Amino acid sequence: MIILDNSIQTKSNAYSISKLITVNTLGPEGTSSEYAAKNFISNFTLLQGVNSKLSLHDTFESCIEKTLQSPLEYTIVPHAYDGIKHFYMRPDLQLLQIFRCDTPMYGLAVRPDFEYTDDMLDTAVIVSHPSPINLIKYFTRKDVTFDLVNSTSAAAKKVKDGLSDIALTNELARQKYGLQFVKTFKSIPMSWSLFGKGEIEYEN
Repeated sequence: MIILDNSIQTKSNAYSISKLITVNTLGPEGTSSEYAAKNFISNFTLLQGVNSKLSLHDTFESCIEKTLQSPLEYTIVPHAYDGIKHFYMRPDLQLLQIFRCDTPMYGLAVRPDFEYTDDMLDTAVIVSHPSPINLIKYFTRKDVTFDLVNSTSAAAKKVKDGLSDIALTNELARQKYGLQFVKTFKSIPMSWSLFGKGEIEYEN
């Protein structure tokens, strides 16, 4: 873990570590972001004696909105997320920490009763979050069609609900929704940023 600041408190130190903080990130349950946030809480906040809870949201932008409401609200975002570049530019946010947490295994998942064959990749629509879609390109050498959703967990749920047949998802979501991997790719080496409320208020 790379620590850019030895405290997750705001620079004003107006709040003590005895206060309950909230770590916001992308949900629902089963996302790689949830996995990273839980690791952060276990490996940093608890060791520092900071009381914390996890809150999951539909988008990272929703997480940031929560963070802007209170110095006790924080957001964890992976560097693979394209929209993170906007968060770095905002004067009302501050970057507090950067840490590494590799994702769970990623792969192609289907329902247990679904008969998968490799030639389906030529015609099937794969449901996925936008960030990991290049795994298909690098591991299958196929140009496939995607149905993009907000998270890898949401992708797995669409397959579980019968709305799609194949999901690019992670091991946690695969287990949560009772799917099986027909192909596994890799655990993605990933770094993450922790954002807190800045001292400058942004006005539109």
